[in-house]
Amino acid sequence: MAIKKSSAPERRAESPEKLFPLLRRTGHNSDTLWPQQVDLLREYATKRVNARDLAIELPTGTGKTLTGLLLADWGRREGKGRTVFVCPTVQLVRQVVAAAEREGIPVVDLSGPSKNWDPASRLAYERARATAVVAYSAIFNIAPKLTTADLLVFDDAHAGEQYVSKAYTVSVPRGLHSSIYADVLDAIAPMLSTERHHQLTQNSPGAGTHELVDAISLAQADTLLPALSRALERFSTVEAADKPTRDSARDAHFAYAAIAGHLAACTMYVSWSKIEIRPATPPTFENALFASATQRIYLSATLGTSGELERAFGRPVIRRLARPDDAPAPTSGRRFLIFPHLVPDVDPDEFTKELIERVGKSIIIAPSNPAADAAEERLVPDGWQIYDKDDVEDSLDEFAEATNAVVVLANRYDGIDLPGDACRSVTIFGYPGVTNLQERFLASRARAAIVSAERVRSRLVQGIGRCTRGPRDFALVIISDQETTTYLSRTEVTDTLSEDLQSEITFGIEQSEQSADGVRENVDMFLAQGEEWFDDAEDELTQLRQYATQIVPAAAQALAAAAKYEVEAQEAAWNGDWIVAAEKLNLAAMELGQHQNARGYRAVLLFRAAVAMDKAARDTGDEGRGNAADGLAQQALEAAKPATWMSSLLPFEGREVSEPSPQLVSAARRLSVYVGKVGSAQKMRATFQTMFDGLSQIGHKQYEPALTDLGKLLGADAFKPSGDSRTDSAWCWDDYQWITLEAKSEHNTDGPIGTHDTQQVNGHLKLVAEDRKSPIPPISAAAMISPRTIVKREAIVIAADTSWRVTPADILALANQTERLWEGLHVLKNISSASDREQSIISLLREHHLRPEDIMDLLTTTRIGEV
Repeated sequence: MAIKKSSAPERRAESPEKLFPLLRRTGHNSDTLWPQQVDLLREYATKRVNARDLAIELPTGTGKTLTGLLLADWGRREGKGRTVFVCPTVQLVRQVVAAAEREGIPVVDLSGPSKNWDPASRLAYERARATAVVAYSAIFNIAPKLTTADLLVFDDAHAGEQYVSKAYTVSVPRGLHSSIYADVLDAIAPMLSTERHHQLTQNSPGAGTHELVDAISLAQADTLLPALSRALERFSTVEAADKPTRDSARDAHFAYAAIAGHLAACTMYVSWSKIEIRPATPPTFENALFASATQRIYLSATLGTSGELERAFGRPVIRRLARPDDAPAPTSGRRFLIFPHLVPDVDPDEFTKELIERVGKSIIIAPSNPAADAAEERLVPDGWQIYDKDDVEDSLDEFAEATNAVVVLANRYDGIDLPGDACRSVTIFGYPGVTNLQERFLASRARAAIVSAERVRSRLVQGIGRCTRGPRDFALVIISDQETTTYLSRTEVTDTLSEDLQSEITFGIEQSEQSADGVRENVDMFLAQGEEWFDDAEDELTQLRQYATQIVPAAAQALAAAAKYEVEAQEAAWNGDWIVAAEKLNLAAMELGQHQNARGYRAVLLFRAAVAMDKAARDTGDEGRGNAADGLAQQALEAAKPATWMSSLLPFEGREVSEPSPQLVSAARRLSVYVGKVGSAQKMRATFQTMFDGLSQIGHKQYEPALTDLGKLLGADAFKPSGDSRTDSAWCWDDYQWITLEAKSEHNTDGPIGTHDTQQVNGHLKLVAEDRKSPIPPISAAAMISPRTIVKREAIVIAADTSWRVTPADILALANQTERLWEGLHVLKNISSASDREQSIISLLREHHLRPEDIMDLLTTTRIGEV
């Protein structure tokens, strides 16, 4: 008989929860749903089934994947249309498909290039007979090959930013595309000062220049966009023999195609090693597959409260669905954290290597490819097998079965599950705070790390938990770098984490601050998981957890409220509505107005609003809007202090230069006199050589005088006060701005900054005020110069708000900038009029970004105890 009979109709249920027992039996099904899964499925069915954008929080090890698969399958069966389950990586696609098949949930694997999709699988998805499981890249690209879906479920959404933003970020790495990098730099050269352009075009940048990032809102540079477009179009013609260059060019070409018609709505981030061009939030409203879905569900182990999901996915409002307040908190496995940099008298890298050998294998997670390469070189025991991302692209099974092996991954803090005996060790190598140039700019130049703080915490929480997926798992976690050690020593960071993790971090820090033999003994005891561990260690951990309380950051609610306006502003700018963009950004800034620690990000939003209003003024010739742009820019400058990153971008075209500050006038007057005394060009070079010789020394007898010489060359009244406990050098621009500098050049790099050093720095400004018989100016700072980046917890607690730390390399970078300044200053000695000379000096100081306020900015980017 040739007639094909129809298949039996699929079973349906009133809710996702009731669908579970109706699933096809496979012999491998879960016995029952866990309480936390039931709670959320019921909440969804009764309250959020019609929400357009919905985030669901399920912590690690609480069945997040099964919950998402049930939601997708129930929606499909209820006639809601095609459903897609989206994973960060292909390896996770395989993992989810296997999990679905065990549960009897119909799914198809549509990962990889569309030409390789199985036709039957594709048809099953298109006819809504099965849920398609794909990677993020299948959704976020310029031409998705999937037929539009009605329901999208995004797994590991807390990591979504890197996958979504990649589709709209044109990356121009200098090392892979030097000629395109040069063309892009030439195109935007008019937006850079002569000095900054010189820094970026050098083949060997000086200390400090390599990591410096500028942010240019391209709406302010609209006349330069044709030249910029021509430079970026070159990615379509790149032909290279090596795969990294080809892949980079292909990614840049596709990303440029996504933003090509809207460059004015993007920001360019410029550093010596790389340029990135991207919108502030992804324009996902342009993506038909994403935007047309009836519902988008975001599954996350850590939802956060600061609007990071909204910024990551470009949605103004995402509703939340968390477990009920009265539901018991799920527990994860046990982590024993070790901080090798806190263990006395050991080489941290060698001790990390020893600990990895003790366990037998480890997953090593670094924030970038260069950091991963460094970890591979420094931390992997000799002769061990090394797996990289390509080796585990499809499966972790081979590594899970291996011994004497490590897997080294860059920026993969989630999406790797190694429960049970698969792996008992995680090694964190490198602080995951700046994985792209936008984050680096916000964290350093703009002092706006608060906006990505939630993202950084999520990365670390996820990374630390890679090997503790269930309540009975246990893993040794090695925090093997200095910056993450300091970061996790800060109570304002740990207080935002779960009570379990807070107690584990505190316990780990305390246990690391003892002899290496004591640490070894405790590690062996932990790995044995015997009575000794449970009798002693677990009792201590229970006590610590009892007193731990998770705190929501003070500015979280305001940041979440601002996110809505930021996303709406991006869409307005994308569509050329600059007035609405400015209004929305101003509203976002207003949300942050009451939070002092959010001033840096508020300044960023205000400046973007000013740029948008200036663009509207120039497009319409409206003087009133030009004045409004000036007002917003002035607000931004005030909010940004002491940061000065936007000063080089002002005034706007056709507007007047602002009056010099009192401290700038002070510097110019003093330099006007100094220029006349410095002597010939040969004597000037000798002066600088003496200073550089001193700054290259470790001993204080050579270093401290050189520090004072540098202050004089910058126009300060620089001196070393006499008496006990005084600063090594004080730089005073009259009574308008003071900076004290305590040189700990004799510090070795591995030791921590302690309480004595910090207390000393805390008191320096007060002693200078006593010496000068004058109150401390509001614009003042006390800086410690030390190569150390680890700070003891006690020192973090007592550090004053005016106390900062810089490295000897930072001072050397400032000295190099000063030498370049004096190449111009020396010419001015021929100007006879003091006032004319002062005006020229003011201009030079502005050009070289060496006004007193710029120096304050350079020396106050890192508080004692911050990263």
